[in-house]
Amino acid sequence: MKKILLSTLLATACFIGSLSAQDAFEVQMKAYKLALKNYDLRAATNSVYVMMALKPERVDLNDSLALLYFAGERYGQAYIIGEEILKANPNRKDMLELVAVSKQNLGMVKESLADYEKLYSADKGIYYLYQIATLQYQLKRYGECVASLDQIINNPESAQQKVNIMLQGGSQDVPMKAAALNVKGICALELNQEDAAKDNFNKALEVFPDFVLPKGNLEMIAKQKAQAKPASTTSTAPKTTTTTTKPTTAPK
Repeated sequence: MKKILLSTLLATACFIGSLSAQDAFEVQMKAYKLALKNYDLRAATNSVYVMMALKPERVDLNDSLALLYFAGERYGQAYIIGEEILKANPNRKDMLELVAVSKQNLGMVKESLADYEKLYSADKGIYYLYQIATLQYQLKRYGECVASLDQIINNPESAQQKVNIMLQGGSQDVPMKAAALNVKGICALELNQEDAAKDNFNKALEVFPDFVLPKGNLEMIAKQKAQAKPASTTSTAPKTTTTTTKPTTAPK
């Protein structure tokens, strides 16, 4: 099988080599479109590289390459190519967002935050501000995070605009205002402000009663309090049990 595949590839290479550069480019463009039609991202990526080799002046093909890597969740390659594009054109907001999301998925939290701050500075969209808040939370910059969340909560658009929240075994689309209130509650827990945390979780449920995360967070608080109560009224000193369960946020 490997010999047959190798001979086929060699024959294809010889065929392309016998074509003019323009004809070879058109063949690869057809192969690229066919690969996209069948959602074969790797084959499409290979065709783009061949087209770039045939016509180096077609710098627009870098866009296709970055988008293909991003669609295939190959975020390392996506952000590297995206940053090359941004060097040539720093005003490409679409490419800056691709880079920011790619870095976020790679765990490059500080770098992603810097990119989202640039996006928000240019656009003032609350979606970018929400991403900023979640990244500030990951960096444990709780004061900055709460300030960002308050801007979202006080913006009327946050009640209509939705975000997708990842859950264990699925996801949930919720109003951004509810999501922001849930994260604000978690920040309050991190700062040992239990009453404020519960208040924010309940407000999140007022906005979206079916929101799984604040329900779980309130249940966790109740469970921790129940475990902390003495088991009996005997004269021995009661033992306090704590739990290592963490609040659920999944703020992506």
